[in-house]
Amino acid sequence: MAAVGRGAARGSLPALVAFLACALFVPCSGEASFRQGVIGVRLSDRVGEYVAWSPDSRWIAEPARAGLRLRNVESGEVRSLRAPAYLASPFPPPGPLDWAPDGTIRYLTSPSFPPFAGSNASTLTEVRVDGSGVRRQSLDLRVGHTDWAPQGWPLVFAAGPYAYDFDKGPIGPKPSLFVVDGFDAAPRRILQIPRPVGEEAITEPAVSPDGGRIAYQRWGRGFNLSIWVIGAEGSDPKRLAGGLNAAFTLEWSPDDGTLALGAHTTARSGQQVHVVPAAGGKLRKIVDEEILDGPAWSPDGNWLAYSTHEGEIWRVHPDGSGRQLIATIPGREPKDLLWSPDGRRLAYSAPPPPRSD
Repeated sequence: MAAVGRGAARGSLPALVAFLACALFVPCSGEASFRQGVIGVRLSDRVGEYVAWSPDSRWIAEPARAGLRLRNVESGEVRSLRAPAYLASPFPPPGPLDWAPDGTIRYLTSPSFPPFAGSNASTLTEVRVDGSGVRRQSLDLRVGHTDWAPQGWPLVFAAGPYAYDFDKGPIGPKPSLFVVDGFDAAPRRILQIPRPVGEEAITEPAVSPDGGRIAYQRWGRGFNLSIWVIGAEGSDPKRLAGGLNAAFTLEWSPDDGTLALGAHTTARSGQQVHVVPAAGGKLRKIVDEEILDGPAWSPDGNWLAYSTHEGEIWRVHPDGSGRQLIATIPGREPKDLLWSPDGRRLAYSAPPPPRSD
């Protein structure tokens, strides 16, 4: 056995103390500590925003360099799934993967080339979890933001100008909202801004759990933002809230009754958790602190999870009561919060804060 000098032993003592502190007492930088019975599942910082849970809550599907990757959150088993590339385009994907109740995984990919070099149409892909049954369908236009109904269909997406020519103006379709009712079904337009002015756009559609209604963000002139809801057949468009500076993570409650969002109500306010009745009513702030990501509904509808810039993940009841700290991740900024269908696990990514220099 090699001898260790006293100087070396003294030098190693602080490192040993730091190691024991990390291992036994407090989480070190990037190490998550979950509580309140919630199990954390760490996602890739690069592709965390695109993942999907399996219906049985045992697997997570995520993009890989070639095809997809399936990860068992209980055993750690990883399977590679041969499928058309999800991240092959120079444009970011229009939305996350969808793992449907029938066991198929679906996703949309952006055009493979810029508009001037080839097709500008997005492609819908479907594949079984064993890699068989691959089907692909061109949607004949470039898709913007997307969302899937919990039961698999419909798929909803926004479309609109994808570039601006200073001589000719916006390039691409007028701001619109489309619904796809099944594979091989043509997209049907349920909403369009016929004469858009300036910054007018439709973004961030969200399908209600029963598939009957769609919430979306509508940007007006001067970057004035409002939240709307419309029937999946294009009926009864209704404005729920307006005068917002920005909004993120628009989500339906599991009972279809409430929409939750992270919103900036003024140019000076930080992003905060708000709720609004889907049938119409007042937009209400339920927590005072500034959030980083979320809110995300738990599957039972009892909680909204959100994260902060301080590396914390909290949950709160939809009426603003019962706020609980459920995770701390020192030195990180937790994002991409996604509950498992059984509500036992919360998936998240945890990139480091952006460098100030």
